Amino acid sequence: MPDQPRIRIFDSQGEAYKQAFQVFLDHTDQKRNAKRWLQRVVDSLPARNTFIDAGAGNGEVTRAFAGAFARTIAIEPNAFLLNQLRQAIPTAEAIGSPILSAMPPAPGDLVLCSHTLYYIPADQWLAHLERLVSWMSPTGVTLVILQHRESGCMNMVHHFFDHRFELRRIAEAFRVKHGDRYDVETTLDPAHIETPDLASTYTVAEFMLNLLAIDQAPTRQDVEAYVQSHFAAPDGGYRIPVHQDFLQIKVRATVGTA
Repeated sequence: MPDQPRIRIFDSQGEAYKQAFQVFLDHTDQKRNAKRWLQRVVDSLPARNTFIDAGAGNGEVTRAFAGAFARTIAIEPNAFLLNQLRQAIPTAEAIGSPILSAMPPAPGDLVLCSHTLYYIPADQWLAHLERLVSWMSPTGVTLVILQHRESGCMNMVHHFFDHRFELRRIAEAFRVKHGDRYDVETTLDPAHIETPDLASTYTVAEFMLNLLAIDQAPTRQDVEAYVQSHFAAPDGGYRIPVHQDFLQIKVRATVGTA
């Protein structure tokens, strides 16, 4: 008996990845909600000299806030996305290096890392978070955004791969190690994917399952069954929770510029 068809394993620089990502973007309010949340942070900043976006991707979120700062520095090691980023925001200073080796030329009043930690091994998260915070200006803020560990998509990833992305755990590890110098806060913000049919929902599921390196891909039949069981909406279509955690780190006011 031949093997059943399995989900695709995407090349992050390939056309199939780009198309699946676009299906996700076309059907979610996640980025819109994130932009709204980020706008409140930007509005509250005492200075807006430099914006550092670490893991800027194709520059969609970067572009939304670049105009609020005198200088924008965008870090993106993926060559395919870096090229899109440069086209989208030609005025940004683009750095094609990973976070741990990147050297932004100015401190950031906003240091943002949005939905990037998925692609970094968990045992390196604390080092990456410390690196991001080291780029922050004394009155700035570092923000890390990731899907909540028990959102619909993350529960699906756990179901098929027995893995969770634990942003709140790394926030606590940072607080234990550095909490005397920083205020550390994590906030949950709701978001959803709403799709009209199984085909687009399955494509989104494939995209989300590719957040991890896949050794043994689940079958298409199993993923479709999971989607039908967990995400089918009573009034037709499909609805997938993709709630986000916003981790915010600032230097404590009592510490000043130390």
